[in-house]
Amino acid sequence: MIREIYIVDGGSYSGGGEAMFQLGCDLIERGYGVSVIDMRKENQKLPAKFEKYMKQGLRYCNPTDVVDASSSVIISPESGTEYLFRYKQARKMIYWLSYEFYDGKFFWNSANTFFGGLKESFWSNCRRLLHFLRNIVKYGHIRFPVRKAVNLSGSHFTSNMLKKHGISSVPLVHSIGVDFLNAGMYDSIADRENIVLYNPAKPSRLTKKLVKRNEFTYIPIQSLSVNQMLELFRKSKVYIDFGNFPGPERLPKETVYNGVNVLVWTLHAAATDDVLIPSKYKLSTHVSVRVAEETIADMLDHYSEQNKDFDEFRTMVQGMEKRYYEQLDQICANYLQ
Repeated sequence: MIREIYIVDGGSYSGGGEAMFQLGCDLIERGYGVSVIDMRKENQKLPAKFEKYMKQGLRYCNPTDVVDASSSVIISPESGTEYLFRYKQARKMIYWLSYEFYDGKFFWNSANTFFGGLKESFWSNCRRLLHFLRNIVKYGHIRFPVRKAVNLSGSHFTSNMLKKHGISSVPLVHSIGVDFLNAGMYDSIADRENIVLYNPAKPSRLTKKLVKRNEFTYIPIQSLSVNQMLELFRKSKVYIDFGNFPGPERLPKETVYNGVNVLVWTLHAAATDDVLIPSKYKLSTHVSVRVAEETIADMLDHYSEQNKDFDEFRTMVQGMEKRYYEQLDQICANYLQ
């Protein structure tokens, strides 16, 4: 019988980090006691938007407070699997919210320029190498043996990558943010402006060139409240994402859910059904700036006619919450008894 479930907080507060906290709250609703293991760096604070999860019953505990017994379950994100080495008896789960940020491999951002990617990953990979050496000395393994855990997969891409390495997984595909769900799907094509949205937080050699050339009205999605994002999405025509796609990514789903047409390239998760759009809206990773601009111009000019091409993706997003809870209930029945 499961007495306590522990969620690892390693200090990552992107969409993946939020999915971990949401999972903790969803497990509380199903009657489990859930604590958050505080693995954050010293003085690292919880972002304000995460406070709502703590109010739903989550509570922090120190790593030494964990009851290391078979009646406990520890759920770690793929970016923090080495924390699982610390506990011998507790059952382990890994929630793969990406593959590229897995802490058992070196990181490289294929969307960045060579020197940009080197700058972005050099020191983190040096630290990772030191961690690998420490793990060998301390635990006898370079990385935590993921086959000893139940692997929860958050996307088609991660499922495919795990299968490629002979690792079975159980689907648990997270939905878009609850605030967007509560606002409801908005698929009106009226009163749209020739706005091209992009995410400046994702380094991209192609996006950088496009924005610099300024052939269109590019607006970055940054420093906005949910209401401000909704207002912006519902008047825009196109969202481009030529950044890294380590996992399912929320912005393509949140924008298409609000009537925006989406353009990506065939990198990692974007090449799979995680972004369920026709192939003509998935450009090659070697695409030229000229071809990208021609495609964007065509999408702006023919927004209304092309909008129906994204109906299947919108329908998928609309049903994700229901499927997520069905998948979670199956996991509870099969692995959390």
